[in-house]
Amino acid sequence: MQNNKIMNHAISSWLLLIVLTIASIYLTNLIDNRSLYIISALIIVVVKGQQIVDVFMELDKAPRLWRLLLLSYIVLIPLIIAIIYLV
Repeated sequence: MQNNKIMNHAISSWLLLIVLTIASIYLTNLIDNRSLYIISALIIVVVKGQQIVDVFMELDKAPRLWRLLLLSYIVLIPLIIAIIYLV
């Protein structure tokens, strides 16, 4: 039962990653504003990174410090990129 629940969670996360990837492909056709485009793409990067860290790397069960380090990296790098492009 527990194994089935983990598998369903992984499959739903995988489908979310696919949907976000397809959304990022069509983002250029949907958004004309450069700043909004960059912010939208970076939000997708953060959500995808969080899914990978928590679901596929299973760091939601790891020591808190490791999870926070990787999640901060996932937020910090897109934030730096946003600052570079938007300022």
